[in-house]
Amino acid sequence: MRLRWTLRLGSVAGIEVAVHPSWLVIYALFAWWAAAAARLLETRLTERSDLLLGLVASLVLFASVVVHELSHALVARRLHMPIGNITLFLFGGVATILSEPSAPSDEIKMAAAGPLASFVLALVFFGAYALLDATGWLWGAVCAVLLCAANVMLAFFNLLPAFPSDGGRILRALLWAKTRSQAKATQTASAVSLGIAGALVALGCYFAFVLKEPRGLWTAMVAAFLAQAAFASARRSKLALALQSVPITDCMAPALTEIPATASVAAFLESSNGGGWAGRHPVMSDGSFVGLLSPKDAARVPAALRASTAVSAAMTPAYRMPILHPHMRADEVLGMLDGDAANYLPVFADGKLAGVVSLRSIVAALRRKKITGL
Repeated sequence: MRLRWTLRLGSVAGIEVAVHPSWLVIYALFAWWAAAAARLLETRLTERSDLLLGLVASLVLFASVVVHELSHALVARRLHMPIGNITLFLFGGVATILSEPSAPSDEIKMAAAGPLASFVLALVFFGAYALLDATGWLWGAVCAVLLCAANVMLAFFNLLPAFPSDGGRILRALLWAKTRSQAKATQTASAVSLGIAGALVALGCYFAFVLKEPRGLWTAMVAAFLAQAAFASARRSKLALALQSVPITDCMAPALTEIPATASVAAFLESSNGGGWAGRHPVMSDGSFVGLLSPKDAARVPAALRASTAVSAAMTPAYRMPILHPHMRADEVLGMLDGDAANYLPVFADGKLAGVVSLRSIVAALRRKKITGL
């Protein structure tokens, strides 16, 4: 998941942690809940102490969310899956995994890591509660018990079989192992998720409007977010199913004119004048393919520097792109096209560049085959 306007907080184990401004809303809501719960658990605490406890507990809880998401990311990295970042936002936190798991067992390992980490943190906070309660530090004991409860709730909520939550991913992995099709498993898991999300929306509205419990609205909002994510996943899986029957050779656009890596950006733009902004030209060095370049990429170089800048400085280098082969299917390639660094990919046949593939060329192939309703 990519969110705009995020603020980088730092990195843990080489994985960037960022926060979106919408996170302040959930931070304030949990701080309010923690302060209210503290007043019920321990009446000897002052109102100021309750407020401070809420603010501190909310901050520590979101550190726990980072640990939860970091567990996903570290397991994914161990399974050789590329990692983006961890972002805290309105609905908690998310670890961006840049590719799908290659096997159901890998998905189960990755999905289960987060709830397991939350359960471990709950045990740690329960131990802290027992220790602090024994020493008579009421404020610390109440804070620890609330964090224990919050981590247990976090783990159980994430284990709901609502894709793309952790439980939904475990469900998809089990269905994937049975059907041997990740796309079919995603469709089924997304349908289950939509049902669960609908039930949660109804339950939240019942609490909010019948029982006059405002927190029901939050349940309904989270459920609506899950429903939107499940719907998007279902559409993507439908596309993936259609693409399973499409060879990548049917999706290729022919490679455009080759460019020497030493040519200047100015010369390239002059030679491609009138060619529009679409397409990628292969950049060659001593007969070897070293990257792809479009006029749009080249035009980003300031006009004053174009004559002295080689196209190799403006291209997308080959090492940042997976290399495709003719035997691959379009559904295998679709996930590789995510991200700005891989919006066009080269296809090689018998060691020679045969063409390039983009999301646009895949969509065009689907239209030619009259695959609709995606």
